[in-house]
Amino acid sequence: MEMPRNAGRHRHTGGLTLVELVAGLAILGVFTAAAYPLFSGMLARQQVMLAADRLAMSLALARATALSRRVEVTLQPLPGESTLSPGWQLVTAGAGQDQPMVLSVVEPGTPCLSVTLRQTVRGANVLKFLPVGYSRSEQGGFQAATFTLGCRGEQRQVRLGAQGRIRLCTPGRDTDCDAAESAEPP
Repeated sequence: MEMPRNAGRHRHTGGLTLVELVAGLAILGVFTAAAYPLFSGMLARQQVMLAADRLAMSLALARATALSRRVEVTLQPLPGESTLSPGWQLVTAGAGQDQPMVLSVVEPGTPCLSVTLRQTVRGANVLKFLPVGYSRSEQGGFQAATFTLGCRGEQRQVRLGAQGRIRLCTPGRDTDCDAAESAEPP
């Protein structure tokens, strides 16, 4: 009786051996570890840009509401907070002075986000728009402000001119954008 030629050999079925699988997972782990810092920086940059855009839109809404309703609108930290980092709200006087009406609440939801406010008039993290659309200080003068938003080394600035012009810029990349460490207000 004759034996077929390949009767004593095992046939390769097209799958992976355990060694090949472990080697592939190890290579995937090395690539993932190498890409993490890049991905983390990109995620932080996107979060800062989104928060800066939301802050700029909040400032534009505050100014437009002050102009259209002829009321004072205040951008201030959330209740119980002393900074704008966890979020902010737009508040206007309601029917009476002791009944403020909340127009908008923004909570960026980014744990690493920090928001600092530099103003021409030193004070709390509060910015007011008068019914004429200008930001004013408590002393009555024009008020310019620079909000610096940061997360894991990424920064973006939202600049508000005294007459209400809003501008976004990135320190270190935009040539006309002051660094956050500058001691002078905008």
